[in-house]
Amino acid sequence: MSREVFEIVEKMNKKDLKTQLALQCAPLLTGIKLSNLLTVKCSSVEDVENLFQDTEITVHTLYRTEYRATLFLFREAELIDYLERKEVREALAMFGYQTISLIDIFEKLCARYQKYMTDHQSFPHELGLLLGYPACDVLGFIENQGQNYLYSGYWKVYGNVQEAMTTFNRYNEAREKVIRMVFRGMEIPTIMAV
Repeated sequence: MSREVFEIVEKMNKKDLKTQLALQCAPLLTGIKLSNLLTVKCSSVEDVENLFQDTEITVHTLYRTEYRATLFLFREAELIDYLERKEVREALAMFGYQTISLIDIFEKLCARYQKYMTDHQSFPHELGLLLGYPACDVLGFIENQGQNYLYSGYWKVYGNVQEAMTTFNRYNEAREKVIRMVFRGMEIPTIMAV
């Protein structure tokens, strides 16, 4: 993050939903990422759902406690296209998913994520696939137990470093752009349309 943008972030209200979206979901908002996680106060879930109601972004609650909620935001058509890739389908099958139906995937993923959060069971690594991470990097992370990666950014890279670095740079540029827009008072739907 550039010094200028860092200084802007320091001036922003971190509890404001637009600020949280700028910090956590800028690549999704700008259309260069197919999905994102967003963690908010439970009182903000309805605001998030309303914000994206008439957009191409769908909101699915992944996990909820008394105070916080983890939301999975995604562009449905893009996510389905990604899940239909051969290497992604094969990786999902390794995690026990027999179909790429989003209803079936979310049902199983939510149950596994809840067990991870409440019972400290193993992390559902298929979440990386749903976030658009390359299958080779998700599987490499599991095989290497998070070690021996070639590069680390938004995720740990075990495959194509150059491609990942290009993606990470695009995500960083999107975040800086969206932070500036939010700071200038632009609304999220307007940012999505730019």
